[in-house]
Amino acid sequence: MNPNIEWCDIKSRRCLVLHFDGHLSEDNAQNAVRKITSMIDSSSDKLVMVWECTRMTDYDSGAREAWQKFIKAIKSRLDAIHLISNHFLIRVGAATVGAFAGIKIHTWADMEEFHAGF
Repeated sequence: MNPNIEWCDIKSRRCLVLHFDGHLSEDNAQNAVRKITSMIDSSSDKLVMVWECTRMTDYDSGAREAWQKFIKAIKSRLDAIHLISNHFLIRVGAATVGAFAGIKIHTWADMEEFHAGF
């Protein structure tokens, strides 16, 4: 599945980590939204999401729109979103999602920078 989604403990914080690979289609995004929704439905904790996009190449505009709607819908449940990518297009897309949803997305160039600053 693209993205691969898993719970991880990072520096003693429970995080929902999404590993994106290659092209993100609208179908991939909608499938991910359904999976994430089922994973967080029972949780009452504020959610930290990590979008690991170092191997992501691009995305459909429909995928970005699906993310925008989803992130806006769960905004009250989010503590933070961290984007890991040095790819300009991916960063612009994430900034658009954040602006639409009204949430700041923290950006990191690579995993090393993320782990040092998280």
